Amino acid sequence: MLWGEIMKQDTYISEHYEARELIKGVWQILDKPDKIKPAVDIYLIEGSNKSLLIDAGQSNADLRGFVRQLTDKPVELLITHGHGDHAAGVYQFDKVYLSHKDIDSLDIFFGMKLDKSAVIDLHGGEILDLGDCRIEVIAFPGHTLGSVLLLDELRQLLFTSDALGSGTLWMQLPHSTSVEEYHEQLCRLEKRLEGLDKLRVFPGHDCGRSLNYGIEYISDIRILAGKILSGEIVGEETADQSELFGGLRASYGKMKEFIYKPYNIYKAKK
Repeated sequence: MLWGEIMKQDTYISEHYEARELIKGVWQILDKPDKIKPAVDIYLIEGSNKSLLIDAGQSNADLRGFVRQLTDKPVELLITHGHGDHAAGVYQFDKVYLSHKDIDSLDIFFGMKLDKSAVIDLHGGEILDLGDCRIEVIAFPGHTLGSVLLLDELRQLLFTSDALGSGTLWMQLPHSTSVEEYHEQLCRLEKRLEGLDKLRVFPGHDCGRSLNYGIEYISDIRILAGKILSGEIVGEETADQSELFGGLRASYGKMKEFIYKPYNIYKAKK
């Protein structure tokens, strides 16, 4: 599938959500902003047997009902990581996938309590068979310990939510890995994606900007992380220097704002 085949077809709009069909059976759903929260993206992949909803947004609106306008197939929900702006609608769905590594952060930082026994744990390597398409789960600790990517290899689509950022990447959080560990993940990811020259990356905050990220975006992040490790690049202090959000900000290529803590660059020595 060529990038040029990504198209805007039917659009569905409600008070809280707006959906556009990117290619046949793949929807980008914008969870629209209010005066406080920025917009976020949800994705829906419809297979011949069932559909996969990637993330559940930030609104407490009827996401399940909205999705029913887009597909008549059974819908399973996968939460890519444990942040509340991507998980608010989780309680509306019966079958939910989420790395158990991130369940506690949803509770601690967002007041969202999930029963681990009711959530299917993700370890990476799972194949979600939707019928005529198969989605591979790739474990990708970095932004959070339980972050995952979703790869539709046949159509060269990679759904990344916040794991690779959207031009801005938060690696300064208390549950983020070191830059060194993240760099190792990026190197492994590039090897996994070898040969997928038409890859299209769909992040969690595209928000109608049509960012057109591909394999070079991933390479830019890997190069930047490597330059931070070597000391070739040293970020500048962010305007917000609070303990939770403050850090250093660095850029390279399409990665405009890689935020990290100066004391969390290298892996802890064993």
